[in-house]
Formats: sequence, structure tokens, C-alpha cells
Amino acid sequence: MIKQVMNEVTSSIIPCPECKVKNRVKQFRPDKIPLCAKCGVKLVSKEENDTQVWFSKSLKNISSIPDPECLGEQK
Repeated sequence: MIKQVMNEVTSSIIPCPECKVKNRVKQFRPDKIPLCAKCGVKLVSKEENDTQVWFSKSLKNISSIPDPECLGEQK
């Protein structure tokens, strides 16, 4: 179930604070803050980017936990 949900989360849509164009961000990286494709303004602050990177790593760690149903455990 969790792995299935993880596969569905592929990108984020972030509106530019300057020109209001919606930008698709596929992955947050610690060394790159996403920029607007139209005007080049930063879409998020350094702190917001760091939070997204941390959250993404946390989700990857959770997705490696086996599903109880796969282990034969009943609810």
C-alpha cells in the first residue's frame, strides 16, 4: 500500500511568487533550489527546500518497511 502511494507521488506544482506561473518540481535537492521556468525567481526559500529534502528522505525510509499483509499478519 505504501509503496503504491509512493509511486503515485511524482512531482509538486508550485506557483511562482512573482509571475504566478505554475511550475512542476519533480525532485527537491539539497544543492539546488527550484527556480521559475519563466522568470527565474526562487520558488521556495532555502529553509523550505531543506524541509522538502528531509521529508522526501523520510518517505523513502518509510517505503522500505514491509507491508504487514505481505508478512502474513492479519488485521
